[in-house]
Amino acid sequence: MSLLNITNFLPHSFLQETSLHHNLGEEISLCENGNMIFHWADFDETCDVIRAQMESNVNLKEDFENRERALAQLSLIPVWFRTSTNVQQTTMYNVYERYILNKSQIVTNLDPFSSTEVSFISGTGPFKLMSISECLNPTTYKDFVLVSLLRGKLPKRDFRVRLKAKVLAEFGANFQKATLINLDQLTTRGLLLSMDSDLYSRYMIQEGKIRLLLDTKVLTDSLGKTLLDLSEHLQQYPFNLLYSSRKEDAIELAVTAFKVQSSFDFLKNKKSYLFVPYTALKASHPLSERAINEFVSYTRRLVRNHYQATATEFSA
Repeated sequence: MSLLNITNFLPHSFLQETSLHHNLGEEISLCENGNMIFHWADFDETCDVIRAQMESNVNLKEDFENRERALAQLSLIPVWFRTSTNVQQTTMYNVYERYILNKSQIVTNLDPFSSTEVSFISGTGPFKLMSISECLNPTTYKDFVLVSLLRGKLPKRDFRVRLKAKVLAEFGANFQKATLINLDQLTTRGLLLSMDSDLYSRYMIQEGKIRLLLDTKVLTDSLGKTLLDLSEHLQQYPFNLLYSSRKEDAIELAVTAFKVQSSFDFLKNKKSYLFVPYTALKASHPLSERAINEFVSYTRRLVRNHYQATATEFSA
């Protein structure tokens, strides 16, 4: 899976410091309010740990098999898509497979964001005008990804942490316009942000440059802390981790520095996901790039040690 093939994992059940995984949806909360989390599926090493634990952990194995059986039921749900030229029949399993694994050749040439005539009754209707993204359930989508990862159908990911935060982005002539955009992930290679596609395509992309304002001191102050201490430290920032309005925190970036992909949020909202590599951050603001990079590397070590310890605890 590429860096920009985005799947948001739900729900928000947070893993306690000393507990083992009992189901595949559990996460480590790096911040007590859940604004920064780690899920085992977001690191190739922890994915391997979970796969190995499934062999002897009855709860994990049962949870996996239940999710897999539930997904198999999607093959029993027929769906028809009517275009100006034909009617395509498939199943909901093939729809998920098409948009997650990019595997099925059924449902081709259909934009998941645009309105399409859809029927769950028959090839003659009745049809309802809706986007394919509205046909997908976020929990089912998540389960499809988790099962596919554990079955080896999806490439494992490099380490990343997920955030629920908004940061200030300035644009326009002399950066006189501003808006809040989502900061979604800190990865080993860069930052992932998201925003409304229309705002990005109609305004930001036309200006040529964007300025991000990030307060990275909170990350620098996190270094050296345990997982528990880190959670307590980040709890001091209940809203919008890394938010700043100070000009000295500004990182000026050319629009060409971003790798952009459109996706959906299981509603009618179309988003643009913007990935900016650390090389671009370093060229503009080396201190901020170093702070973010060091924080990601440090939390990766914390997570690795935590999973190694819990694996040892379970096997003892």
